[in-house]
Amino acid sequence: MTRDSNLKDDLESSIGHYVTAVAGKLLDDGLPVTSIHAYGQYDDITQPDTDDVEGGIVFGSAFQQRVFPDGEAGLHWSATSGWCLFLIPDSGGGLYNGARWLGAGLLPAPERVAAFVSSAQLDAHRTGSAERPFYRTAREGLHELLKRLEAFTPEGEFHGHSYEYRFNSLQGQAYRRRVIDALLSGDDAIVDLPIRRSELQAVLHLLDYAEATSNTRGPEDFVAPVKADLTHRLGQGYGSAQDHRKVIEYAHEAQRQIEEHRRRRELEEE
Repeated sequence: MTRDSNLKDDLESSIGHYVTAVAGKLLDDGLPVTSIHAYGQYDDITQPDTDDVEGGIVFGSAFQQRVFPDGEAGLHWSATSGWCLFLIPDSGGGLYNGARWLGAGLLPAPERVAAFVSSAQLDAHRTGSAERPFYRTAREGLHELLKRLEAFTPEGEFHGHSYEYRFNSLQGQAYRRRVIDALLSGDDAIVDLPIRRSELQAVLHLLDYAEATSNTRGPEDFVAPVKADLTHRLGQGYGSAQDHRKVIEYAHEAQRQIEEHRRRRELEEE
């Protein structure tokens, strides 16, 4: 097959947007999605005969430990077989060895994939099926596949943007929402947390790193007030938790701005 670079790029972009749509739903559900990938090089001779293009979603360590403590777990999308949860033990193994397949068609709705992941968190080894389905033949019908994938190309806010930009934005928005929800949850009980000064300093360095590698529309603007509160409380006793609560005040203001922005958009749409 002669390589069509435009087809390769278009496939990668469309796969990326489809995977991003799924990742966005998982982020909405509170899961620690760390990254995604898309691959559109359909003529890669190193791929098995049953595979051509693909995509996937990577989760943080907390998810992997909960789902499969004995190895690596993640979501993989095969353009011939749809979604699977791969479970690779620390002792080694292939991507599909031990995989659990969703089996709901080649391009199930993001909500359906999210339900599959929810089931996997209850019992990864029983969710889905161990039998791999096949919905198309590798390296055939690529233009038809592209047409189906294009249904997931975004309109509105992310129209015209790359899937990488879209994912980074959705990821940042999700974590910003989680930070605000946590700070405004009303759970203000002061907890005993033994921590070494060296560990606290390490936390402050991690906060600096989070600010330096800020995500699009992420919670990086909360780093400075969190760091200030922790620094000012150092060695000051329990009362300092009430005296230094800049980040909670910041969260209230951020929530007010979000609600004001939402009201403006609703008025514009009327």
